[in-house]
Amino acid sequence: MLKAVKNTILSIGRTLKEPVFLKEYTGMDKTVSALENLKKRTNDPEVKNSIDMDILFIKQGDQGEKNVYFELKNSFLPMYILHDVRIQHGDYNAQLDFVIITSKFICILETKKLNGDITINNQGEFVRAFKNSTGKVYKKEGMYSPISQNQRHVRILQDMLLKEKIIRNTPVISLVVLANPKSIIDFKYAPKEIKQQIVKCDQLVPFMKKKMSEPSPVELAILTMESIAESLVSKHIETEDLFIQKYEQLCVKEQKDPEDEKKTVEKETIKEPEKPRVTNVIQEIKPINIEKIREDLITFRKVRSKEEGIAAYYIFNNNQMEDIIAKLPKTKAELITCNGFGPAKAEKYGDAIIKIITGR
Repeated sequence: MLKAVKNTILSIGRTLKEPVFLKEYTGMDKTVSALENLKKRTNDPEVKNSIDMDILFIKQGDQGEKNVYFELKNSFLPMYILHDVRIQHGDYNAQLDFVIITSKFICILETKKLNGDITINNQGEFVRAFKNSTGKVYKKEGMYSPISQNQRHVRILQDMLLKEKIIRNTPVISLVVLANPKSIIDFKYAPKEIKQQIVKCDQLVPFMKKKMSEPSPVELAILTMESIAESLVSKHIETEDLFIQKYEQLCVKEQKDPEDEKKTVEKETIKEPEKPRVTNVIQEIKPINIEKIREDLITFRKVRSKEEGIAAYYIFNNNQMEDIIAKLPKTKAELITCNGFGPAKAEKYGDAIIKIITGR
């Protein structure tokens, strides 16, 4: 309460008349460029085709987010916006396309560039129809509700913000934006709560204006809005690009010359076995004490979390710890293959974790 009053006082004289991006839109151009280069390194037609399909998928999704970014950037609405935020809360991970902080609410915005005509029935189920050039429907299929997907993101973020006392009464709402202008949506029989959570891209700004004019249990000061946004930026976790990682592994395997491997096998086959050397020294093989490693990892997590003033699960949660124990990484590169670890996190905690595992 005192913090809210202080922020209100400090915000006197400050104005916010247009959107401010504290985490800017970056796009997927680097990923597409990297995939194009990887495509040149392979001679496998199936891998080339798979890369082409993924590039098409990435470009379609990226275009949808560009459309939403353009609408938000030119909305002239007073709000703080973050693009592509990845958070971890306990055992849960969430990738948020856009987070919008206004004085009345926080909005988790999911963009979908869907193809075909979409019908939402009275049960809230999404059905997609595809038509041929004559307008005849040749295929219908159910699809996972983007509303359900985004509501999960809302629950994760809201629980995190409440438990860390970043918000108290601020509503966190879900909004799915259909970014494909050619898509047709039939809302006729959709439940009211579904209609209130989905909008086409060209109606996004009018929707936000209307929502911001409605009554709310809070009226956040500018400094409070900014503080919430900065807190989310600090919690963003950089992750490996899974598309690039997948094809880099394929290309590395492919570049191994089968003839070289054959020669190596032949050399090993004709090589005479070495006679065992007599020695009086018995080499001790130190057994791996899994329970000791687990205890040391828990202690390390507890100490570091206190030092950094963060929850212990931000270092690594229990599921991630068990993955570390299962894989027993000996290098930072191996640690990156464990759940929840990207290059930045491996660099930050890697030396200590590897020391616990190796005992060195």
